[in-house]
Amino acid sequence: MNKPRLLSNLPIQDLTVENDYLGIIDKGDLIKAFLKGNKDQFHEIKMFSIYGEWGSGKSSLMKYLKKELDGEFNTFFFEAWEYEKDENLAMSLLEYITSKNTDISKEFFDNVVKYGGRVLRGLGKSVKMNIPLFTNGPAFEIDPSAFVEEVTKSEELTFQKALDNFKTEFVRFEDAITGGDNPKYNIVFIDDLDRCEPEQVLNLLSAIKLFFTYGKKTIFFCGIDKKAVEQAVKTKYGKVVKANEYMEKIFDISFNMPEHENLIKLISNYFDDREIPSTGDNLNISIEQFIQFIGFRNPRRLKKVLNKYSILSSFKFGLKGKEGYNLIPNIIVGSDGNYFETILTLYILILSEFEKEYFDIFNNLTLKKELIKNSIIKKHSFLKNAETEAEITRAQTWISTNGSFRKSFKRIKTEFLEKKGKPSRQTPQEYEKEIRRKFCIHFVNPKNIDFYDFSFSSTQDFVQTHSQEVNRIDYLFVLYLLDSYEFFMNEDLSDFRLSDFKLMIDKLL
Repeated sequence: MNKPRLLSNLPIQDLTVENDYLGIIDKGDLIKAFLKGNKDQFHEIKMFSIYGEWGSGKSSLMKYLKKELDGEFNTFFFEAWEYEKDENLAMSLLEYITSKNTDISKEFFDNVVKYGGRVLRGLGKSVKMNIPLFTNGPAFEIDPSAFVEEVTKSEELTFQKALDNFKTEFVRFEDAITGGDNPKYNIVFIDDLDRCEPEQVLNLLSAIKLFFTYGKKTIFFCGIDKKAVEQAVKTKYGKVVKANEYMEKIFDISFNMPEHENLIKLISNYFDDREIPSTGDNLNISIEQFIQFIGFRNPRRLKKVLNKYSILSSFKFGLKGKEGYNLIPNIIVGSDGNYFETILTLYILILSEFEKEYFDIFNNLTLKKELIKNSIIKKHSFLKNAETEAEITRAQTWISTNGSFRKSFKRIKTEFLEKKGKPSRQTPQEYEKEIRRKFCIHFVNPKNIDFYDFSFSSTQDFVQTHSQEVNRIDYLFVLYLLDSYEFFMNEDLSDFRLSDFKLMIDKLL
């Protein structure tokens, strides 16, 4: 068995074609070419962003850009989360930028920090004041209560005088570090904003927009999770400011992380390309299609699940023929295993890590029985009818006697073959619907999916009926099963039970 390499969830420090599992380099090269080719406009365009959800690879992309732009720019990489405990993130950023240039004089450093501190923290004798970020937009508050001890107590500076001094000193600072043989422009990457408190995020972005863009040679490139900023704007400004408008005004140009429409390179680190009879495709391609189908595309989360699956694979391989081997379902390891139990295990790992509520009720047989009963009553509109009661009994018995995958599927397959083509009150289409219900009922979140949801003759009908819910992972997983259940019934399934998954995770993970 070729052991897959476990992948870290930390940003990739040295991104190369070999370890670029998410297609980040293509996006990085596009942005790099843009930045290098438009330096003449940096006196007007100062604020850039890369939008992407948490775990989408923003940090890896920005670290790649920093490496690629070193020498062409003076590059800085400010990891905001490391300074999150500071009272003033903007002041921390200013100190970080200036302290990274050891060749400038102490006078430069002191003046930039002194006047910057007065601007960013407010003057001790000033009143609380608001400076608009943009026309008809929100204001940035400067509060003297956050003011720290000034270097020179005898100076009586107005806010405007301190601001003018800061502009002058910041431009002098720029000129000093871009002179001679040094790169002629500065780029400051700001990362980990989505890990900071909302108030800190907005204060830092506002301060950069208002006070750090006086220079002609310094641009800022921020990694942004739109959801985090939207929540921060909503919390601070309510309905007065729209989050999209806020970000449009803050950033001059924005990029988006790749949508990760192709995860095959990442998946192939864990699964080989053997042919899977039940899907008619290669294993790595089938797994990638499954992951895409259920919408679980966040790279950081996916790597965490795949790493846990890899640990289970190693256990399974090492325990073959020993006690504990049956703690793990018949996932594909070496030449053994089946595809159904492999994707079901991946799904259970996703639930246990990221959908705890679904995981906790996954095997709640009592709840399933009650919900199935309510579903049948709802369909028939009354309870005392003998056929209704018989149907409830049959459905609940099916749940109670759920055995191993091998036994459950064998029962379904046997019933299907016995009744197929025989005279019956049920039409072939009606019996097909019943088989679908029996197959899928074990694999759903019973709180969210009705027993009769599986009576539809096609997944298209199912989607049309559940257009509001169909993007939930439990619906998507069931849709995947509905499309594939006939193939799975022909696989060599094990005696593993659904109820065994919790035991496996508790004991092994």
